[in-house]
Amino acid sequence: MKDYQLKFLLQMQSFHKVKFWKLVPELSPSEHMLINALCRCESGKCGEFSDDIDIDISVLKGIKVSELAKAINATMPGVSRMLADLEEKGIIERRIDSNDRRNTLVFFTEDGFTKIKGYKKIIDSYFDAVFSRFGEDKVSEVISLISELSDIAQEELENELNTSFDTHRENSISVSDNSHEEGDDR
Repeated sequence: MKDYQLKFLLQMQSFHKVKFWKLVPELSPSEHMLINALCRCESGKCGEFSDDIDIDISVLKGIKVSELAKAINATMPGVSRMLADLEEKGIIERRIDSNDRRNTLVFFTEDGFTKIKGYKKIIDSYFDAVFSRFGEDKVSEVISLISELSDIAQEELENELNTSFDTHRENSISVSDNSHEEGDDR
C-alpha cells in the first residue's frame, strides 16, 4: 500500500473515532441511528438521507418495525432489542397495527419527541461550530471529493468482485473439465 493511501485510510479511521453521539449519552450509537430512521420514515423520507424531524406528533402514523430494520440495514431481532431499550427510556412506544394485527407500529411518545428535539439541537449546534470553523467552501469541496471517491471505490469493488467471481467460476469449470478428461468415474 502506498504511503498516501495509508494516510487516507488512517484519516478516515480517525474521523470515524469522533464520537459526536457522546453529546447525548442517554442514547447508544445504534439508538441514534434508529431514531434518525424513525424521524425520516415519519416525515415520508424513509429511504432518503434527511435530518428532518419537523413532524407533527399528533398525526404520527407509526412505522412498521420491518421498515425501520430495512432503513438501518439491521435484523429484526436487533431492532426489537433497540426498540425495547428506547421504550424503557420512554422515547417510543409500540402498538399493534389496528389495520393488520400481524404488524407492530412504532410511535414517539410526546416526552420522547421533546427529548429528540432537544438532542437534535445539541448535535446541530456541535456541527454548526465544526463546519463554521472549517468553512463552507472547504466542506463543499470535501463532500464533492469524498462522493467522487466513494463512487470510484464502489465501482472498483464491483469490478474486483466480478473478476474474482469470473475467475473462480472459470477455475471451477476447468477443474470439472479436467476431472472428466482424466477418466473420472463419478
